[in-house]
Amino acid sequence: MSIWDVLEKAAYTGLGLAALTKEKLDEALEKIKKERGFTEEEGRNFAKEMKEHAETARRKFDEIVTTAVEKALSKAKLAKSEEIDALSKRVVNLEKRLAKLGDKKKA
Repeated sequence: MSIWDVLEKAAYTGLGLAALTKEKLDEALEKIKKERGFTEEEGRNFAKEMKEHAETARRKFDEIVTTAVEKALSKAKLAKSEEIDALSKRVVNLEKRLAKLGDKKKA
């Protein structure tokens, strides 16, 4: 199996290329262009298509990870930062009210 076959399968299934750095992707694409005998325009079009596939795969991966993390956090019953912030504000307000009540008792 040639590098072309491996990269083509990875690109079309949305796996692998999303994890490659831009530099590594460019290197791989250059090798493929030479191996396949692409013209300059064909090479540019192929590189553009592969980069689009990689970006799409990266976005899908981000969505999957975000969903999985949110699901795991909800099952773990951990408080979100927004919930902690809201509770902190409530505590501050209650402390102020208690301090006012304490001041009234002293008077």
